[in-house]
Amino acid sequence: MTVHSLASAMFDRVGSGLGGAAAVNRLTEVRRSRHLIMLRRLLTHWPGDPEPLRDVLERSRIAAPDRFADVVSAPMVGGWAAIAGRGVTRDPADVQAMGHLAAIALVAAAAAEIDASVRIPVHHGAAMLPGLGAVVAGGHHELEATTSHGRIVVFVDGAGLEVPADPADEARGWLPLRKLDGGTARVDLEDLHPYRHGHHTPPAGRLSTEDAKRWEALFGKTCQLLTDHVAPRAVELSAGMRSLVPLHRVNPDAAQSASLRHVFGACGLTQPLSAHDFAVTLVHEFQHSKLSAFLDMYQLTNPRDRRLHFAPWRVDPRPLAGLLQGVYAFAGVADTWRSLRDEITEAELRFAESRLQVDRGLTAIERSGSLTPDGVRFTAALRRTADELLTEPVAPGAARSAERLLADLKAGWEARNTLDADVTAPRRA
Repeated sequence: MTVHSLASAMFDRVGSGLGGAAAVNRLTEVRRSRHLIMLRRLLTHWPGDPEPLRDVLERSRIAAPDRFADVVSAPMVGGWAAIAGRGVTRDPADVQAMGHLAAIALVAAAAAEIDASVRIPVHHGAAMLPGLGAVVAGGHHELEATTSHGRIVVFVDGAGLEVPADPADEARGWLPLRKLDGGTARVDLEDLHPYRHGHHTPPAGRLSTEDAKRWEALFGKTCQLLTDHVAPRAVELSAGMRSLVPLHRVNPDAAQSASLRHVFGACGLTQPLSAHDFAVTLVHEFQHSKLSAFLDMYQLTNPRDRRLHFAPWRVDPRPLAGLLQGVYAFAGVADTWRSLRDEITEAELRFAESRLQVDRGLTAIERSGSLTPDGVRFTAALRRTADELLTEPVAPGAARSAERLLADLKAGWEARNTLDADVTAPRRA
């Protein structure tokens, strides 16, 4: 078994908040290994004989290792595996989600151009082929599917539906997975996958053609904005961001976004209102993705530390690990707003706010006394970034407004929490 780690220089680059394409590719490899471990564990719970399915997966890996790796490292594989794993952990007989592994194996076999035959599950009237699309299946619970020479045929009521060579081709009974092509980056728009949930807001249903076009147009503008003004972030996103999950807009006046611990290279979000909002959201959520994959290799905080802390962007107390996640994300946000100041009027104030959030949150982490040696080194790299952000001149009005906003947030937080003597361990009043 491979034990992953990062070279010293790459460790420090990731710790700084901006690792570059090489680091993102390395984190992708780390997360792929995690997916394989999860798949191996889930096969031990397969209802019935797992060997035929294991054989398909292994033949695919041997025939085309790079294509196989691309299939199993997809973000939605991580999301599904986490859901299925939690199910069988709670109840070994809970294998409802297990069937999706057959669909993953089928797509891997097609990518490797080997022959295979499996039965794939149906969810809410459709059988998902991850990374490709879904077959409309009516009232069926599962469908027979075969692949040969890279082409997939799914049988519905005795009739074979051949998955289009170009998954974007519309065909009767076929729902293609939408792709957003921004020129410098290309992502899946996941509005079909049965295991795309888990965010604090439910996923949206299948988007209309018009809504999908709006997403694509805005994504194109966003990629151009990032490429022109925040190029290093654009490079990272191009290397690692693979999927976006549209979320249901619960509050029409507030955008929402979230990342999941087990899903690298994807995030859920409501449709952004502008390209700069989209850009900042992508950077913010991808920071979470990077740190989550990094934490597969390194323990940065003492898990026994149960104290809660003030996070300078919210009014509820946060554990140390959660505070570190937020600080890391806002380091990327501050960097992005800094780079957009010549383009967007509000960017000056947003930069002034976000750099203070990074500094104050990081200071609490540094003073916690609960960092591991790796955590000390990681936060030292992040501190260099925070200090560099603080040296950047900002308009005096923006600086004062940022200080006032932070003071008001802290006052509101203190009103909700009674502080212990060390100021970092609140308990509910």
